Amino acid sequence: MKYSTSSLKTQFKCLIILIAAFFCCSAAYAHHSFALFDRSKLTTLSGTVREWKWANPHSWLTVVVHKADGTDEQWALVGSSPNMMSRWGWNAADIKTGDKVMVDIHRARDGRTIGELHTVFLPGGKVLGDPGGQGGEALAGGPTNLPTKPQGEPYK
Repeated sequence: MKYSTSSLKTQFKCLIILIAAFFCCSAAYAHHSFALFDRSKLTTLSGTVREWKWANPHSWLTVVVHKADGTDEQWALVGSSPNMMSRWGWNAADIKTGDKVMVDIHRARDGRTIGELHTVFLPGGKVLGDPGGQGGEALAGGPTNLPTKPQGEPYK
């Protein structure tokens, strides 16, 4: 069977496009994968807000936790986008540097001091749930039945 040069060039271009599409899709999937976090368990952190970034594509809360042994640990906690969080009652001004907070998180499976936000308990009693992992009506409708106190295992 004989192939023309233009036919081979077209096939080669198609192959390159397919390979590029594969890598783009895997990168997007990896970015939005929360497989890094153990969603079967909640851990409660008590600490002081070091930084609060209300930004796309994800908000970030940095909390310094004072451990029982006298050392401090810094935790980086990823939240949903401001758009999603505002639908759930969040406001950029809700969290301030220096606030004492309690936070229920899904910890990293590998033991790093990072986590996915689940619920934030603010000093004035306000409770904020993160919409991460929600879809459809649950995402659009906002939180229902937020806990009044932390539900996770206390981190020490």
